Amino acid sequence: MTKVMGFIGVDKYDFICCMGKALSEMEKKVLLVDYTSLRGLMSTIPEYIEGKITEYQGLFYLGDPAIGEIQRLVQTNTYDFILMDFDYVCARKDIFLCQNIVFLTDMQRHHLEVIENIKVPSTMQKYLILRMEYLSRKSSVYLRQIAKNMGVDEGRYFYCPWGERERRNQLRCQYQYEIPWKKCPSIMKKIIWNLIKECTEPATKRNEMTIGMRTEQVG
Repeated sequence: MTKVMGFIGVDKYDFICCMGKALSEMEKKVLLVDYTSLRGLMSTIPEYIEGKITEYQGLFYLGDPAIGEIQRLVQTNTYDFILMDFDYVCARKDIFLCQNIVFLTDMQRHHLEVIENIKVPSTMQKYLILRMEYLSRKSSVYLRQIAKNMGVDEGRYFYCPWGERERRNQLRCQYQYEIPWKKCPSIMKKIIWNLIKECTEPATKRNEMTIGMRTEQVG
């Protein structure tokens, strides 16, 4: 059965590419789909044609698929995983194919307000990832409140560091066409592995990864 995960937010193409790479190293066939207006995800490969599947470094990419195309791929189990990149406005009905939704954004208030008000079906498992340069006690408390308001279960919201190393990795994605999976900080890798575990082993005991304290978990 094809696993479908949607990503909603801003500048998350490097995260999606790294998750796709991790899955491909598990010998999973992965399709990355770009629904965003600026095509940030598609800009991480040298050449692409809108609406046509392109293979690059063991992953498959598709920008602006035709209506019904993703549903067909899901029904035929063409891919093990389909990771879909959405803007903050999810106008495409393909979002309803997702079993899991990841909200990934920075701490800018206008982004958080949009994220908090996005409604998705209750059948979808929700995750929240915030990229921050610095996590204070006050922001930790604030983050827990945001997750609660969104109905994100404890253990499914995360803090991902955002600094010079992460900015360089984004540049590698779009200017060197490199998937910086091996160069990811350990916390980002842990988050990605946690998401993969939840998708591939839903019945197993999950890692208790929240934001703050010693292992970047919120206490």
